[in-house]
Amino acid sequence: MDTKTSIFSLALWRSVGKLAKPFFTSRDVSEVTVPFTFSRIKFNIQERFKAWGLVALLFMFLVGVNKMNAMINGAYGDFQNALPDAAKDSSLADVAWSNLYFLAVIFIAAVPVVVIYSWLRSLLVIVWRKWLSEFMLKQYFSNRNYYRISSSSLVDNPDERIANDVEGFVGGALTLVLAVVDAVVTLFFFTQILYALSHSLTAVAILYSTFGTLISVWLSVRLIRFKYNQQRLEADYRFSLINVRNNVEPIAFYQGEKAEWKQLLQRFHAAIKNNMSLIGYQRRVSFFTTWFDYFVAIVPFAIILPIYLHGDVKIGAFTQANMAFGQVLGALAIVVSQIGTISSFAAYVTRLMGLQDALNSKDLADTDGHTAIITTIGNEIALKSVTLNTPDYKRLLAKDVTAEVPLGTGIIIKGPSGSGKSSLLRAIAGLWRSGSGEIVRPELSSLMFLSQKPYMSLGTLREQLLYPTVRTDVSDEQLIDALKRANVGELATRYAGGLDGRPGTGDGAADTGVHRQWSDELSPGEQQRLAFARLLIAKPKFVFLDEATSALDIANEELLYRTLQTIGATYVSVGHRPSLDGYHQQALTLTGNGGWELIDHKAESESRK
Repeated sequence: MDTKTSIFSLALWRSVGKLAKPFFTSRDVSEVTVPFTFSRIKFNIQERFKAWGLVALLFMFLVGVNKMNAMINGAYGDFQNALPDAAKDSSLADVAWSNLYFLAVIFIAAVPVVVIYSWLRSLLVIVWRKWLSEFMLKQYFSNRNYYRISSSSLVDNPDERIANDVEGFVGGALTLVLAVVDAVVTLFFFTQILYALSHSLTAVAILYSTFGTLISVWLSVRLIRFKYNQQRLEADYRFSLINVRNNVEPIAFYQGEKAEWKQLLQRFHAAIKNNMSLIGYQRRVSFFTTWFDYFVAIVPFAIILPIYLHGDVKIGAFTQANMAFGQVLGALAIVVSQIGTISSFAAYVTRLMGLQDALNSKDLADTDGHTAIITTIGNEIALKSVTLNTPDYKRLLAKDVTAEVPLGTGIIIKGPSGSGKSSLLRAIAGLWRSGSGEIVRPELSSLMFLSQKPYMSLGTLREQLLYPTVRTDVSDEQLIDALKRANVGELATRYAGGLDGRPGTGDGAADTGVHRQWSDELSPGEQQRLAFARLLIAKPKFVFLDEATSALDIANEELLYRTLQTIGATYVSVGHRPSLDGYHQQALTLTGNGGWELIDHKAESESRK
C-alpha cells in the first residue's frame, strides 16, 4: 500500500471516530429519550445506554449466527461421510438420519436468531441516524451557523448533507463495523475447522485474501473520488429543481424557461457524465472482484482432492472445506467484498466532515489580522464609530458611522442600490461583524424583523401569525382582530379549517394536510400585511424593516407606520420611497465608498420655526 493511500485511510477512520464517538460517550443523556418497544413491552432508555445495549445485543446474535454456521458445517460433513456406506451399514444410516434431524433443529432455531439480528441492525441504524441528525441540526442552528455557512458559501448543499449523507454514513458505518466484527468471529470458529482439514488450505486462504485486499485498497481510492463527485453533482441537480419550484412565478414573468432548462440540463449532464465514468471504473473493478469470487469455488476442491485421493479424508471434507474456506476467505478478504460499501461510505464521511468543519469554522472577523464590530446589549439602538465591510473584508460599505435612535422614534437608512443599506441593518442585527466600532442594541428577543419578502413557514395560519414563537396565550379573537387591522381579515375564512387551516388545492385538501407553501398562495402585498399582523400580535419594542412596505399601497404603508408610533416602538427602516421620510425622525444616507450623511428631520423642523 503506498503512502498516499495509507494517509488517506488514516484520515478517513479518524473522521469516522469524530462523527461516531459522541454517540457512545456523551454524558448529556437527559435531553432526549427514545421509546424502545419490543412486542407489548414499552419503556424509555436513555440514548447512550440504548446505543450500547443494542451493540451488545447485536454482538450476541452475531456470535450466535456464526456458531450455528459452524455447527451446520460439521453436521453437513458428518452427513456426507455417512452416506457412501449407509445402505450397507445401519449404524451409518442412523448417523446420516441423526445429522439430518440435527440440521433441521438448527435451521428452526436459526430463523428467530437471524430475523432478530437483522431487526436489531435496522433499529440501531434508526437510533444512530436520529441522534446524528439531531446533533447536526443542533449545530446547524446554533450561533446562526446556517446563515453563516450559506452566506459565505463555506460548503455546498448543507441540507442534502444533513438529510441524505447522515443516513448513508450511519448505514455504511454499521455495515462495515458489523462486517469487521463478523469477520473476527467467523475466523475464530472456521479457522479451526479449516486448519483441522488442511494446513495448506489455511495458508492458501491467507495468501489469497492478502492479495485480494491489497488490490482492492488500490482500486478503492479512485472509486471513492467518483462516488463523492456523484453525490455532489446529484445534490446540485436536485437543488436546481427545487430552485425552479420555489421561483415559478419570476421565471414565468421573465419567460426564463429556456435558460432554466439549459442550466438544469448542464447540471444533469454533469451528473450523467460522472456516472458514466463511475460505472466504467466499477466495470474494471468488477473484473477483478468477480474473478476473485469465482476462483473461491475451485481453490478448496483443488487442495482437498489430492488429500482425498490419498485416502486421508472422507468425501464430506469437500463440503466442509468449501464452506470453511469461503467463510475464512470472506473474513480475511473483507475489503474485497465490501469495496462498494467502503467507497460510498468514504464519500459520505468526506461530505459530512466538510459540513462539520464548516460548522466549527470561525468567522473571518474572529481570525487574527481582522477587526470586528463589538455588539453591546442595551435598551437602545446606537452606532458608535461603526465601520462596516463586506464579510470578506474586500469592500468598504460605511466608515465611522455614528448615530443614535431615540426611544419611540425611527431612523431610515437610504442610499443608492449597493451602497450597503441592508448590510448595515444586518450589522445592527448582529449577522455581520466585519468592520470596527460598537453597536448598541437590545436582546434579539426584543426585536422584530419585517423584510421585503416575509418568511412564510410551513404551517397553519395560526402558526404564521405567531411565528417564530409558540404562544398559547393569544385567543382566536385576537388573531382574527390582528388580521382585520392589517387589512387581510379574509384570510381567516379563505381556507378550510380557519386559523388552523393550510393553503391547499382548492378542493378541501387543506383538511388532509396536503398543502402548498404560503409564499405561493399569497401575493407579495398579502405577505407583507400578514407580517404586519404578526407585529400587531407581538407588540415589539424594537422593529427592523427592510423594504417592508414595497408591495403596499400608500394607505397600508401609513397604517403600518402609524401603528408603530402608536405602540411606541423604536424602529429602523431601509427603503427608497420618499413617503417614508415623514415617519422617521432621522435619515441616514449612505453615499458609497464609506461615505454617509445623517439628517435629523425634527431638528431641521424646529430650526425653521
